[in-house]
Amino acid sequence: MNYCILVTISRNGISFRYNRMDGDNRFVDFMQDGGGEMPFAIECVGNEFVIGKSALESATQKLAPNAFANIFDTCKEMRTFRFAGRDEQLNKLPFYAIKHYINKILQNCFYGVVGNIDSNVSKLPLVFLFAPELDTDKKLFISSPFEKGGFQNMCSISYHQLLLPVVMGTIPEKQRAKVAIMVSVDKNDLLLQFYDAETKESLMDSIRIEGQGSDPRLKQAKDLIWAGLYSYNYQPREPEEDILREAALRFLNSNVRMVNEELCMSDGSMQDYCLSRDDLDMSAIGEATRLVSHHLNEALHHNGLNVSQCQVILVGKAATDYFENIFGQMPLAYPAKKVTDKERNLMLDRLLGLVRKADYQVSNLFASTSKAKDIPVDSKAITVDSELPVEDVPVPTSADKRKVRVMKADINAKLRANDMKGAYAVYDQLKGWIAQKGFIEWDEELSRLAETMGSVKRKVKEVSPSEEKQHPVPKPISEDPKKFPVVDLKKLRREFHRETADIKALVRTGRKDDAVIALEKLEVRLHHDNIYEFDSDLADIRKEYGLNDAVNVKRDIPVAPAKKTMSDAGKMLQKGQFAEAKRKFASEGNSEMAQACSKLIRAKRSIASYVSGLDSVRRSRNVTSKQNAIKELENSLALYRQYGLVTKEIGQLIEQYKSI
Repeated sequence: MNYCILVTISRNGISFRYNRMDGDNRFVDFMQDGGGEMPFAIECVGNEFVIGKSALESATQKLAPNAFANIFDTCKEMRTFRFAGRDEQLNKLPFYAIKHYINKILQNCFYGVVGNIDSNVSKLPLVFLFAPELDTDKKLFISSPFEKGGFQNMCSISYHQLLLPVVMGTIPEKQRAKVAIMVSVDKNDLLLQFYDAETKESLMDSIRIEGQGSDPRLKQAKDLIWAGLYSYNYQPREPEEDILREAALRFLNSNVRMVNEELCMSDGSMQDYCLSRDDLDMSAIGEATRLVSHHLNEALHHNGLNVSQCQVILVGKAATDYFENIFGQMPLAYPAKKVTDKERNLMLDRLLGLVRKADYQVSNLFASTSKAKDIPVDSKAITVDSELPVEDVPVPTSADKRKVRVMKADINAKLRANDMKGAYAVYDQLKGWIAQKGFIEWDEELSRLAETMGSVKRKVKEVSPSEEKQHPVPKPISEDPKKFPVVDLKKLRREFHRETADIKALVRTGRKDDAVIALEKLEVRLHHDNIYEFDSDLADIRKEYGLNDAVNVKRDIPVAPAKKTMSDAGKMLQKGQFAEAKRKFASEGNSEMAQACSKLIRAKRSIASYVSGLDSVRRSRNVTSKQNAIKELENSLALYRQYGLVTKEIGQLIEQYKSI
């Protein structure tokens, strides 16, 4: 099955999409926050990662030590984060998190048909699409670890490479400009980039106009929305700032004159609000127009260009009527076009066409356009000192890969012949050579190989003649040592991870004693079967979830059963007041339940979005949207049941989607 995964990244946003040749004729959103684009904030929980609103809330409100926002600036700091019980450098955070979500797509959307990410590293079709505000260093910070990690079928695309042909194609040929000026927002600055409209090559250095990237109407729109929430605005406003900002930006970036919708607040309640463009003040546009006009005209003059040759293209946060008016009210008005959802969908359709034309071999997708100054499509051929630290990992050559394959085959042959000493000798030689070269591509394979060798060594113990006489055992059908049975470690690992996941769920729901008993039973069963590979994992779980003390209490002091009283935070949780419960759990130092509340808040918002989107799906009868909704709602249903919450309404909503 041919497929492709697309990761779109801006300074503050990230989205994941996928296409499979036997599925929809488009890129499908992988929705984790109830929508396509998520805030580019990351939280590490154990050995898993969360990207999106929940991570942003945990980072901004400092609810979790391993939650980070403003990724491109934060990762410059020489700090560490906690991952799978060990400290990792902060500059590895995006690589691990994006890789985790790609694996989620392979498992949750493809149902493991193509395997997991580790079995697809060299052939997985992976495309990064970078927003205009990201410079070369930031692009390489994201893409280089994947290239160095063995992802060979991947490419990095700059926004203008896809956008310019789409936009210029909508303009009559006689009216097409020679120069495309792409306008975007980076932090609080306005960014102007100049391209040849036909070849898409960069014509000059970009212009950054400080302090002009914010729409002065944004604060006013947030204030108007808050003032209109009559039954809610008596509460503290600070927890709702991100929600207000998102609603205001959504309105300002749209073309509608008035909006009358519902907001899902931080406590999960739905509040009506109304906002009109007539209520917004446009007086600040005059000074901004004069400043932008001065910088733009000066740049064109120095490069021998004039207004009649230019087309302004407003992208991202700059695609609002405010910035459109700035260019339209200049003494020499510039034709300006806002990039809307229509153009973005056309971009994705064009990309999919290119991917399919290349038969999903995406590594050379834009090789012909690599002359552009800021398009490092093949970043291996370009030496750039990134402002962000990325670990220098050597990439193995084809000769190196061939040597590893030969040595692995030699090890497996010696294992089949029951030559443990020879197998360990070759294994040590291979491991030492890989460590000397500094390769990381085979770390996981070496670990699995070591486990296999350990299991074979235990199972293939020679029985002494005296023992054989005293305890005769039936001989295998074939006495050929090459066909001696080997433990199915993959199945064993799956069962272990499934049982430990249930144990962690017991801890998160406050049933710590039950978790201790379950963990002890699992350990006893493994040791009874002479399986000791998971001892370190069991120790990590005990340490991470604080089960060591509980084990001692359980073994030494028989505790009489006592009736448990529900805490205030637990009562809030049962009432559906997830935001308050989260703050309460966080203040008590219960980070596990605070994280659980984050998941429940995200689930509640997702449920609300699917309630409001039900009529739309009914009208369009979109099968993919229906299936995504059912899948996400079933996940939310399972989450609610895990914490003993009311699930009747979710069940009814699932049935309504199934009936479409």
